[in-house]
Amino acid sequence: MHGEMPEPGEIVVCKIAKVLDYGVFAELLDYNNAKGFVHISQIASGWVKNIRNFVKEGQVRAAQVLAINTQRNQIDLSLTKVSEQAQRARLEEWKQLRRAKKLIEVLAKTTKKPFEETWENTAGNLIEEYGSLHKAFQKIALEGETAAKGVPKHWAKPLADLVKKSIVVPEKVISRTMQLSSLDSEGVETIKKAVEKGLLNSKEKNIKIYYLGSGKYSVSATAYDFKKAEKSLEIVLNSIEKQMKSMGGKAVIEEEE
Repeated sequence: MHGEMPEPGEIVVCKIAKVLDYGVFAELLDYNNAKGFVHISQIASGWVKNIRNFVKEGQVRAAQVLAINTQRNQIDLSLTKVSEQAQRARLEEWKQLRRAKKLIEVLAKTTKKPFEETWENTAGNLIEEYGSLHKAFQKIALEGETAAKGVPKHWAKPLADLVKKSIVVPEKVISRTMQLSSLDSEGVETIKKAVEKGLLNSKEKNIKIYYLGSGKYSVSATAYDFKKAEKSLEIVLNSIEKQMKSMGGKAVIEEEE
C-alpha cells in the first residue's frame, strides 16, 4: 500500500487525463489519482512535432517522478526517463497488484472483516515473506494453506481456497537435444531399449521424448517450477546416457544455444 505522495525518482503508474500542445496532465493511479504533469520535453526523446502521436487520453503509462511541485499542487513527471523494458515491468507489476488487491477485497467480504485489517494480516505478511503477492499467490496455488506463511489461521484457509480458485500457475517447459548412436548391428533397437530403460530408471513422469531424425532426440520436462523441470530433465538425460554406455552406445547432450 502506498503513502499519500510518491518520492522523486520513483516510477509510478499514471493515466493520461488531458493532452495539450505543451504537455499532458495525468492521474497517479496508486496515489488517489493525484495530479501529475508531463512537459512536452519529457514526452519522448528527440523533437516532438505532434504530441498526440506519442500520448493519447486514457492511456496508462509508467512515468518517473521528477519533483513534487507544491506551488502548483502537482507532481512533475517524465516519460523519457523510463525505458521500454522498465515500462513493461512496472505496468505488469501494477496489473498484478491490482488483481491481488481485488482478491483481498473478496477475502475481506468472505471473512466479514474490514479491508485494511484483512490486507495487513494477509498481504502484509506475504509480501514480507515472498517479496510480492504475485509470487506468494503462485506458491499458495501450488501448495495450499501451508504456503500462506505468517498469515493467521482463520485467514489462511479461506485465502488458500480463494487463491486456488482464482490463480492459474503457468507450467514451465524446458528441453534439450540428445544425439544417440550405436555401432551394434541392431543399433535402432539398442537405442530404443536404452531410452525406455533410462526413463524407467529415472522414475520421472513429466518427461516427453520426440525423435527428430538422424539419431537426434528432443527431451523435454514440464513443471510449475523452472528448477523442478530442470532437475527432472537432468535426471532423465543422465539416466539415458548411462543406459547407452552400458549397452555399448554413445549419448551426446547438445549444448544450449
